Amino acid sequence: MNTETTPDKASKKREIIKTLLIVFLAALLLLTFFSNTIMNRALAEITTSQVTSGKLTERIRATGIVEAEQTYEVKTDENRTVFKINIKTGQKVSEGDVLFTLGSAESASLSAAENELDALELEYNKLLLTPPADYSSEDQQIRNAAEDLDQAIVRRDAALAAQKTSAQAKAQYNADRNEAKRLSELRDKLSATISAIDGDDYTSASAELIGDLPALKTTWQTAENEYAAAYELYTKAVENGDAETALADCNAKDEKRASAKAEYDKTKSGIRAGLAAQLTDTEGKLSTVNARISSYEENVSAGGMSYEDCVADVQMKQRTLETLRINLAKTQNSNSVAQQQYALDLESKKSVIEKKRQEIETLRQNNTTVDITSKYSGTVRTVNVKPDEMTASGIPLAVIDLDDAGFKMNVSVETELAKKLSVGATAQVVNNWNGEAKAVLETMITDPDSNGKRMKLSFRVIGSVTVGSNLEISLPLSSGQYQSIVPKSAVYSDQKGDFVYKVRSKHTPLGNRYYAERVSVNVIASDDNSSAVSGELTGSDSIITAFSKPITAGDQVRLKS
Repeated sequence: MNTETTPDKASKKREIIKTLLIVFLAALLLLTFFSNTIMNRALAEITTSQVTSGKLTERIRATGIVEAEQTYEVKTDENRTVFKINIKTGQKVSEGDVLFTLGSAESASLSAAENELDALELEYNKLLLTPPADYSSEDQQIRNAAEDLDQAIVRRDAALAAQKTSAQAKAQYNADRNEAKRLSELRDKLSATISAIDGDDYTSASAELIGDLPALKTTWQTAENEYAAAYELYTKAVENGDAETALADCNAKDEKRASAKAEYDKTKSGIRAGLAAQLTDTEGKLSTVNARISSYEENVSAGGMSYEDCVADVQMKQRTLETLRINLAKTQNSNSVAQQQYALDLESKKSVIEKKRQEIETLRQNNTTVDITSKYSGTVRTVNVKPDEMTASGIPLAVIDLDDAGFKMNVSVETELAKKLSVGATAQVVNNWNGEAKAVLETMITDPDSNGKRMKLSFRVIGSVTVGSNLEISLPLSSGQYQSIVPKSAVYSDQKGDFVYKVRSKHTPLGNRYYAERVSVNVIASDDNSSAVSGELTGSDSIITAFSKPITAGDQVRLKS
């Protein structure tokens, strides 16, 4: 009964499997659709333009500021206070108009002149206090040089006498040197021994000089030790009540100690006294011998120099003395000339002081307000002072543009573009809404701030314009037919050069996919909106002109719907 075939169950099983398979495929299809939609929303949205061919007229666009061809700087030669300003920037003025009213010069030029006079008089009075020439230092140098020469002559004569010294004196000198060595060694030995005796330490003393002192010191120190031991026994015997025997022994040891100490002190005193007397005698002999040695060496060598050296030294010191005397004479002559120049300087400064006094008197007489008028007609470009400020001689109070002299404008463009221009070319003024205006190219020079990459173009501006306004000009260059023209905004540049992004499509089961592909190009010509390029482009290529977010080569993108 359990093995009976059930067709209904098998059929139901197949239906279930079929249903599950359909559900799975439907879910897979649904997920694929939504994933593609989600991915598309995450991609950059792009706008494209087709590569075209045709005619393109290249233009240069540039912006510059209108300037006056000529300017007039309003200046004053006096330092005065600005009392009133009658003009403002941009105002039209005519020849003879009062531009500024300047106040009293008292607080400026007059005050400065009085200060200068005080300084001149102080300098003049200081010159009057100049002390006379002092030659005391030169005189002292000459006296010192003369003394040095005298001493050199004495040494020269001593050296000459020393050359005649006898062999006997030479032998005595050698014997004295040996004796001085012996006495020095004996002196050092005696000094060391005396120091050892004073310190009761005979380790560095000479044995032949101290005799029995070490043995006597040992005997005394032994007696001291025996007495100390006997005294200790005596102390213990007193505590035990039997001190008589110990006392006798202690007294005997004390007598022996005192006797040894007295013998040691007596012997030490005697030996030290003898050594001290011997040291004094030795030092006296050594002093005598050293004196003979010094006298001999002084007579023989004359201060360590031979007779020939002494002669040369005398000649050198004679020349030194003569040079000092000649220099003093030159200095005195020079000071005489300087004294005459000093007198002339005093006279000159006195004359300057007198002129400054006359200038001050003139300033005091002209101590009134003054009007500054315009010499020409024009437009005020700048006003450089404010009320109550002090003017400075030579510094412009204002700058006026002379309208009748015309206008000019400077712009900077790339050198490669400027090479296509010629002096005399006329540019269209794009943003002139006040009337007709044009700009004529007059000069072209290398822009000093561009390292040779740009040119500075100077234009003469003709028409109704105002100084300080910004003019945008357009200069037409050559026209030509080009195979590949793209929007100017679609051309980018980086370290590798100029490039564009073109759209590359790829067919997939789910539809077309689009990718950004970089194409290197060379810009041949440009106008305001388009650029003619060379590169691997065809007329069927679509160029990306805009994108919703930054892209790089190889990125997948989506076309703007």
